[in-house]
Amino acid sequence: MDFNRCFEKHDFNELNNLDIYILNNAVLQFIKLYNNNNNNIIFDVGANAGSFIKVLNHYNLINNIHCFEPHPVLSNKTKEIYPFIKMNNYCLSNMIGTIDINIPMWSVGLSSIINRPIFDKLKNEGQHITKINVKCETLDYYCKQNNIEEIDFIKIDVEGAEKMIFEGSTEMLKNKKIKCGLFEIGETLKDAGTNEKEICELLKGYGYNIDKTVSNNDYFFYK
Repeated sequence: MDFNRCFEKHDFNELNNLDIYILNNAVLQFIKLYNNNNNNIIFDVGANAGSFIKVLNHYNLINNIHCFEPHPVLSNKTKEIYPFIKMNNYCLSNMIGTIDINIPMWSVGLSSIINRPIFDKLKNEGQHITKINVKCETLDYYCKQNNIEEIDFIKIDVEGAEKMIFEGSTEMLKNKKIKCGLFEIGETLKDAGTNEKEICELLKGYGYNIDKTVSNNDYFFYK
């Protein structure tokens, strides 16, 4: 598949504005709890076209942003628009090695390591789905390799694989080294064989509080 065709139906600017209102609410909640600090370490897991980075840029939270986006064109374009980020063009998960990710030609926001039923629907509508094998790491391993002792905010939008991210973050969660974050919920979790209750219970087990006032489709958690 020609990955450059990803902007044929939704151009970069459209993707760059995706969920801006929700992400802005989450960042305001973060600032309210922990104050605005230019030295904050922030993770964007499932960066897509950088709408979260756009919000962070608005609040001048730009010094330590670690992004994860395996789509070869989106990751490069986002890095081009926001050169201050550290872009990792691979996945975080609950294992270290490689993993397959399914990438639709146009509906790039639905890309997932979960083999979701919606991919069959997209194929019937004429979209080609490409499966590529990419590097994957756990968040614990990434932090250890990059000498990251604490994450101030993490946004996770990985189309069903959210629980896998947390399963790969046990050391950071156990030691309360993640201050707060936002993760997406919905049918994507069902496709992955999990649900929002399981993830919330996992986080509560590490002593985190859960807040659903930011968005109907996302949970905000904080220590």
